[in-house]
Amino acid sequence: MARHRAAADPAAAGRPERGDARERIVAAMVELVAERGYKATTVKQLLRRAGVGRADFRRHFAGKRACFLAVYDELAERFAASVLAAFEAEAEWREGLRAAAYAAARWVGEHPREARFATLETMTAGDFAAERREATLRRFVDLVDAGREQLDDPGAVSRAMAEGVVGGVLGMLTRNLRRGAGGRPEDFVPELMFLAVRPYLGIEAAREELTTPPPRVVGAEPVAGRG
Repeated sequence: MARHRAAADPAAAGRPERGDARERIVAAMVELVAERGYKATTVKQLLRRAGVGRADFRRHFAGKRACFLAVYDELAERFAASVLAAFEAEAEWREGLRAAAYAAARWVGEHPREARFATLETMTAGDFAAERREATLRRFVDLVDAGREQLDDPGAVSRAMAEGVVGGVLGMLTRNLRRGAGGRPEDFVPELMFLAVRPYLGIEAAREELTTPPPRVVGAEPVAGRG
């Protein structure tokens, strides 16, 4: 019976096969929290959506909070790995930051539910989730803050500048997710790069970012209207 209920659920499309209980629970957690929010999601709903029993759930997670945090950690690591790999593939800070920004934008565009889960829902789930989100954001602050090495006097700009840039990016992302704003996330990268580059390389370099095409990605379609 559970197999038939899961198959009839439209949200089950693309979900891992029933045999992998953990993956099904993870997928169900992302779906339900993105749809209803963390506080309104129950373990009973998770079991029903995943098509697993309570024993399966307990085998992998101590409870709803533990499941939420485990899913967040997995998503954050996948996202960070993509962004950091793009940054490290470039020899110069500015080019690396641009590549990282486009990698982040592509990930958000390709994983809208996961992006909502990791941003909006960590803001309302509670302090335990906010702490995890802040730890993730510090990794991206590090990327922007590396721009101080471009200055003759790195001490002339504090880390707070990078924190402000990343905070602004997060704010824009959350507003767009709440509103369901149209357009691709890549479309916002030039303006964000303008803000990120200006404190370290000056206004002229920042203006160049408004018309600089995205880096080429093997196997990816070019971004419409840019380059």
